[in-house]
Amino acid sequence: MTKRKNFKLEMNMEKEIGQDTVLILPDYDEHGCLNSMIYHTGGKIHIDSKPFDLIDTNLRFRGSSMRGAVEGSAAILGKLNKNPIIIDRDKGIILLPSQSALLDGCVWLSLQHIMECYSLEGNRTKVALSNGCSIILDGSKKSIQRRMEKAYELQFKMEAQKRIFENGKRVMENAYHLEKQAGGVNYEHLAGE
Repeated sequence: MTKRKNFKLEMNMEKEIGQDTVLILPDYDEHGCLNSMIYHTGGKIHIDSKPFDLIDTNLRFRGSSMRGAVEGSAAILGKLNKNPIIIDRDKGIILLPSQSALLDGCVWLSLQHIMECYSLEGNRTKVALSNGCSIILDGSKKSIQRRMEKAYELQFKMEAQKRIFENGKRVMENAYHLEKQAGGVNYEHLAGE
């Protein structure tokens, strides 16, 4: 019998991925351990946690997980490599990866903070951010823009689903009355009520 890995939720304000989070970078310390650097609109914070684990902690704090976010994204967009994930639907926090989320070098960008992409030599892209800063990523402008389009598609489809469920509530024209007879297994409609 295998033991389950215990998950200990350690969340604090420093680790929060919020509306002011611009991007999350992998950051190696002097011992070669992978950590994270969270860039916010007003500065940056070093976190002693891998980006993947940091995002997973944020999702678990909100009642989900990285696995759930990835599977949910794939269910809506289809199975894709480098799918965007929703951190908080109500606040519009969607992150898109610069490469596979399983790779240690993955940079996570907040969709709402991407302003423009510019092609650079050597198959690299400069991404201008909402706070006036920028980051240069490996990969073509087209590939970054494709991931942005998928993130907008995910956002749109999630909002559409929300509207369908909210507007789908309707008042029944005919009231119903149900009763399960003694010894019966199913509920039945009562006549004349």
